[in-house]
Amino acid sequence: MSSVIQKYTRALGASNLRDDAQHHQTEVLAAAALCRDLGTKLFRVKYAGDASSYSALLDAWREIVKTKAAHRTWPADVSPAKVARLSLDHWLNDVCPACTGRGYEAVRGQPTVLSDVACRACAGGGTRAVQAQHKLQHLVEDMVEALNAMSAHAAGQTMKRLAKEVEF
Repeated sequence: MSSVIQKYTRALGASNLRDDAQHHQTEVLAAAALCRDLGTKLFRVKYAGDASSYSALLDAWREIVKTKAAHRTWPADVSPAKVARLSLDHWLNDVCPACTGRGYEAVRGQPTVLSDVACRACAGGGTRAVQAQHKLQHLVEDMVEALNAMSAHAAGQTMKRLAKEVEF
């Protein structure tokens, strides 16, 4: 998935979006845009920094979480809308603040040089832990995993579309 995200963010930052023999930046943008699930919105908000799409993404995610809550028979006092907002907000900003997502501690006195010691805050994972009320914790974590799965699915679909365009 990371190669799709890298290509996507590189294309977003490209100063030249021509599509010719030397420039292929638009291919990944077009392939990601064709995702039928939330993939396009997830990519736009998280990786393109498109805050204007957040509201539409949250509305769509809220509906999905409501459906999941009904199928999984969540307790009546749990608000699917709250779980949706908490899980989406965490997923959008899940980078560990201690290591800035690198997974390793910096060498003392040289903040740009990484040591061989895994970050203590995230145990080397690069992402921060979900923080929610105790009764919501596992539900929010489950929905964050669902968002990760949706993002991975969208990245896979994007790669399939890109592979179809490649001539061997």
